[in-house]
Amino acid sequence: MNGRFRNAITSVPRVRIAVGRAGLSTTIGSSGNWNPTSARWLASLQSIGNPNLAGQLPTDPFLIPGTRTDFGTGNVSNMTSSGLASFKALLLATNQRKREIQADIRKGRLQVAGAWTVRALGWATLACAIMPVRRGANGRLVQRRTELATLRANLETSVVNVDFDMESEVASPHRRSRAAFDQMLACEKIWSVSSTQLIDSVRARTTAAYVSGRRAIGFSHGADPLVSTSEAPMALPAQGGKSTAYFYPGFVLVAANNGSDFALVDLAELQLSVTTAKFNETEAAPRDTAVIGKTWAKSNKDGSRDRRFKDNREIPVAVYGDLKMSTEGGLNEAFMTSRVEPCLAFGAAIQELQKLLRAGRSGHRIANQRTISPRY
Repeated sequence: MNGRFRNAITSVPRVRIAVGRAGLSTTIGSSGNWNPTSARWLASLQSIGNPNLAGQLPTDPFLIPGTRTDFGTGNVSNMTSSGLASFKALLLATNQRKREIQADIRKGRLQVAGAWTVRALGWATLACAIMPVRRGANGRLVQRRTELATLRANLETSVVNVDFDMESEVASPHRRSRAAFDQMLACEKIWSVSSTQLIDSVRARTTAAYVSGRRAIGFSHGADPLVSTSEAPMALPAQGGKSTAYFYPGFVLVAANNGSDFALVDLAELQLSVTTAKFNETEAAPRDTAVIGKTWAKSNKDGSRDRRFKDNREIPVAVYGDLKMSTEGGLNEAFMTSRVEPCLAFGAAIQELQKLLRAGRSGHRIANQRTISPRY
């Protein structure tokens, strides 16, 4: 069984991103312009939120038409900020190379197994007792193993290495956002909100003004396998679990979990809001949640118990952190956290960072800016 594989491939160009009051500056390769390596890279490759699929809510008869907001929507291919298009092109090219090498590795393993089998059969039939035959069998096995080792080495280099140069004014709120994010990781509950809709509270016999679709999730520190940085970014599930949003200094990488596409969103273009949300909790309230009172599952206009319902019960009124983020390109996500403080602190740090980035674009610069470190 014969075949050929790619020889050693040029390393993926390194990406350096400067994050400062002037905004983002992306350099691919060794200089500010596309170098030959970068050019060859790109030249070589060229029903979330659907009300009809969401299932019935238990309060469907009392929902107010036209007030539904769906989250987890958007198309990853349309979300990239214009200033980061070249970075996305590099990611797509690297991903294509990785898939091709992985396919070759699978073939290579079969060929190594085939060469080993031929040599074993040669010894079984004593054919390998003849020196030329033995040398040929051994040589083919060594060749296949060498080719497979080369492919594995090429796969290890199929990663985009990103370095960050952050001005001190930018680095400070970024560090605070990571500290707040670490506190959110300790929340007993984090939910992804799929939709919200206003409700006729009088007819529904409830003190709630709206209903939400939600599912329990988890935040984490983790990076897309295609991107390598010195510190793992903050990772939030997106698009109902189909994608992940990675928060880096100055931008957000939205990566489809099946590896099919990527989006790079300039942090200054992200619309982010944080607030508190009162929630009539029909499930057990998380232990770290602030409960500010109780209400009846079915209540009268004045909040008193509606005695017409035999199994009516008291439920806690909890206060959750409410985090929403969206872009004009279609990213639209909402989350709730069982603790309010870290959610508010995270939002405040990100908004401060955004303020610095946006002010820099307006021409307001700080004199004598300094770099914290040549590498983030």
